[in-house]
Amino acid sequence: MTLPTLEVQIPDHFPQTMAELFRSYRTYLKIEKNYSEHTLFAYLRDLKFFFEFCLKEEIDILTVDVLDVRAYFADLKSTKKQDKRTQSRKLSSLRTFYKFLFREEKIGANPILQVSFPKTKKKLPKNFTPIETEDILDYEDGEKAEVLGKRDKAIVEVLYSTGLRVFELVNAKLSDLNHELTSLKVMGKRRKERFVFIGEEAQSALREYLEERGTTGPEEIFLNQRGGKLTTRGIRYILSERRAVMGMEKAITPHKFRHTFATDLLNAGADIRAVQELLGHASLSSTQVYLSVSRDRLKEVYRNAHPHAKK
Repeated sequence: MTLPTLEVQIPDHFPQTMAELFRSYRTYLKIEKNYSEHTLFAYLRDLKFFFEFCLKEEIDILTVDVLDVRAYFADLKSTKKQDKRTQSRKLSSLRTFYKFLFREEKIGANPILQVSFPKTKKKLPKNFTPIETEDILDYEDGEKAEVLGKRDKAIVEVLYSTGLRVFELVNAKLSDLNHELTSLKVMGKRRKERFVFIGEEAQSALREYLEERGTTGPEEIFLNQRGGKLTTRGIRYILSERRAVMGMEKAITPHKFRHTFATDLLNAGADIRAVQELLGHASLSSTQVYLSVSRDRLKEVYRNAHPHAKK
């Protein structure tokens, strides 16, 4: 099955200067910021909506002010029902775009810096329970060709064992693995390099897959059924298919494996800074959200186990 590529097309009615800004910004996000396919799509789609508004209202992109931005969000609110989280993401998209224009000396100041919305409550990450994790890892699809079954098994084992982002997984190369398959060199966000470690069960699954795969073909570790590089959408399709054949209610996604990896480490007493390093988080605050999940688990253990915890 061929999966369509996520892409935001530049409408024909966009003036040439607007289309050129759009292309330059797309290159900046893709090459310099190294954004994932889904983040790139979301940011460019948001920018397209804003450009359409500016054309309708005859606003010059390069002379936008705070009132123009507020008028844009008022227009969005009246035409599309959007929650605070969606508004915040669209504001972040614009902020990044005008930061890019300021860097390129197209404007003298970033007008979006003066615009803010009330902070949204951060959602706690969703993870798999230990039983769900084991069920997903242990499941074997007898209908699949042997090499594909072993590939899928290696994918889920490596995702859980390393906490990799999906784009990091699909871009991982054979040369990034050490000889014993105990560690993997990863190129993360903003091209920051780090090492992650592969547990014994994941090593075993990976070794079995690599024996079937061989060392010919593309450099990437995980290949599609035609022998080409797997895409992030391909990984999501494989996990969605696994969920369907298992009859599992909860969605199986790469990010849930990442959440589960972090939560399980913290529940087992791992140092939060070590988890931050393993996840490739630039800021500790990104990792601290998992502490809430871990504390909730500790509360549950306390209430169930301590004699005086319940009245």
